[in-house]
Amino acid sequence: MTNNTFANLPVSAQVTFFYYGDLAPAERFYGETLGFEKTFDKGWVKFFRLTETSFVGLVDESHGFHKTAEENSVMLSMETARLEDWYEQAKARGATFKSHPDFAGAGEKMLTSFMLRDPGGYTVEFFRFNRRD
Repeated sequence: MTNNTFANLPVSAQVTFFYYGDLAPAERFYGETLGFEKTFDKGWVKFFRLTETSFVGLVDESHGFHKTAEENSVMLSMETARLEDWYEQAKARGATFKSHPDFAGAGEKMLTSFMLRDPGGYTVEFFRFNRRD
């Protein structure tokens, strides 16, 4: 039997930080295109609420811990039961798609998803489990 001591230590929230040379396009993307609520704004760092306790943090690279990269290998992935609604909102608000969902073939796959490209080159995925094998 393994003693997992961390399982008993609470975590109250989670933030994923993305770094940008220019925050304005990213702020518009998360706030206007996706419609997330901005909950924190210190100018060089901004938080947008994804769930009650999870956030995406946008950071000006000139003030943050990391610098931007040519190729960003981090993906923000969010599970939602309302995948079709998110897809329609992203289309209507002019998001840049990396992939589109296959709603017709959803029953054959474990999950259905679509991916967007944010202004800093990060991948943003919305998905729904069709079954949990």
